[in-house]
Amino acid sequence: MSIPTAASRAREGRVFKTKLIQFLGRSTQIILQDKNGPCPLFAICNILLLRNMLKLSTAEVSQETLLSLVTQRLIDSNSNNTNRDAGYVENLRHNMADAFELLPRLATGIDVDIKFRRIRDFVPTGECAIFDLLDISLYHGCIVDPQDRDIAMAIGSKSYNALTRELVARELNIPQQRKLVQKFLGSSAGQLTNYGLSCLQRDVKERELCAFFDNKHLSTMFKYEGQLYLLATDEGFLDQPDHVWEKLEKVNRDNVYVSSNFEEYKMVSHTNDTWDEHNAMASTDDYVASVDNATHADLNDLDLQLAMALEQEERKQQPPQRNNV
Repeated sequence: MSIPTAASRAREGRVFKTKLIQFLGRSTQIILQDKNGPCPLFAICNILLLRNMLKLSTAEVSQETLLSLVTQRLIDSNSNNTNRDAGYVENLRHNMADAFELLPRLATGIDVDIKFRRIRDFVPTGECAIFDLLDISLYHGCIVDPQDRDIAMAIGSKSYNALTRELVARELNIPQQRKLVQKFLGSSAGQLTNYGLSCLQRDVKERELCAFFDNKHLSTMFKYEGQLYLLATDEGFLDQPDHVWEKLEKVNRDNVYVSSNFEEYKMVSHTNDTWDEHNAMASTDDYVASVDNATHADLNDLDLQLAMALEQEERKQQPPQRNNV
């Protein structure tokens, strides 16, 4: 999905806390997210840690170290080209060269733009290709229910970026189509629909570790005994060893938290000065990038224009009010 972000900023020398958890009978460190932590880098590293493909043994880790570990993993994962034809090898070299150039963006901002037909339907970008090279599936749940035929036809195969630009520029000339698109985007502002959630629950493989994109955020997701879970990586839960996963079962994210054994965990209330999970997710706008430079506009402005257009359209639908005298 086209995601508004602040301008990319260099974050050299940053250090992040780690937390020791149990995962399927094995102890492993995971990386915790502070207020402005780079969620794409965290999602990838935590998946590799849970897969036992990366090793950490310290209470803190630097951003530079994480990028180096991912770089080495890219090399290791794609070094065996035995019995591959020349065309495959050449294409892999090209993709690897692009990946190495784009790796630093995992810590500053990546391009993510979704389509609305399938849970793996992303507009291809170089940064998203890094996930493929690491054999990490990338999913989202903002899917149109095909039974809503009018909405499905109005949206078609267009991406979020394309629809947003058309709405702001009023390029959707058919009023009914424009109204349907506005209705869908307004009702799915959290980037997860009921139908999309059912598709995730059905199609993500049992015990699959993958990356999940919603609410302008990338999370580590795991399917266990038919249920989806998101890794709880907020730094505020460092001293709560039983707070490990969030069960993904409701679109409104009013979900329960579970321990490393996937048993329900009663979360301790946070004080006002503690950074909580929802704030951590919202804060990562800085790290998930948006439309290309051809728009000549910051995405924050684009989303603001879209919100204003939606509000104006809603006002038009309301009957005129009479003043009581």
